Amino acid sequence: MIRPKHILVAVLSIAFGVAIANDARAGEAMIKPDAVPAYQPKYLPFEAGERALYRATWNGLFSVASAQVHTTAKLVDGKKVIHVRVDAKTSGALELIWKMRDTISSTFDAGALTPTHFVFNQRENSRVIDTDAKFDQRTKRWAVNRQQVGKRTKIYQFESNNTLDPITAVYLARSTEFKVGDKLYFKVFGGRYQYLLELSVEKKEPVELESGKTVEAYRIVPRIQNITKNGYAGRVNEAAIWISADERRMPIKMSSKVLFGSVHLELVEEKRGAQSTASEPTRPAS
Repeated sequence: MIRPKHILVAVLSIAFGVAIANDARAGEAMIKPDAVPAYQPKYLPFEAGERALYRATWNGLFSVASAQVHTTAKLVDGKKVIHVRVDAKTSGALELIWKMRDTISSTFDAGALTPTHFVFNQRENSRVIDTDAKFDQRTKRWAVNRQQVGKRTKIYQFESNNTLDPITAVYLARSTEFKVGDKLYFKVFGGRYQYLLELSVEKKEPVELESGKTVEAYRIVPRIQNITKNGYAGRVNEAAIWISADERRMPIKMSSKVLFGSVHLELVEEKRGAQSTASEPTRPAS
């Protein structure tokens, strides 16, 4: 039987652009966390806004979940920022045994793509967790507030040291210059734990989508390891992500093996220039 938590990880992986995965190169050493480059964005294909819908299927047969990604540009305190919101939910027969309604959002600078705010609201059956993380540009520290129903609120801080929330990481990856054979590295966190992510650009190949459209795409193999003592590196095995090789650099497909078979996540609908830049008033710090 397919495990619901694997569905969640797969859906959020494409939404985040981060796969919690190990591949066949488990014995190959990764770089040290302190050696992660500070990438400078070159392409901004999403600055006019985007809307994308992804559908997850098990073994390509049964629809099990979906994720909607909304990307908008805004003015906050006179500065242009990008706001990304991901709504992920289970569907079909899986709803009868496990119901997920998760929302993830990130706000980052529209030019340098430096993060400012990350929110992860988990609603999975009776499990309710809200994670709110804010980055202080002055002190270079993340402040994280994590509330779980039935448990004590956890508040903690850590030095950024080039550590990104997962959504900012994928948008920075989309903006970075890369070619076949390259490896990109990012330090990411999703709440309690921090990870070192490697994205290996394996090859370029045509990918046929369910719609019948064929898209030339980069096949990227992710690896991840725990930076903090605990973490979920290794939750899903043998993952791959395909990003379109055109100016959009859009994640179009993801595949990940689970206990029985595979979960496939595919772009089924997209729209560019979804919203224009809007002004947003100053809010007091909380």
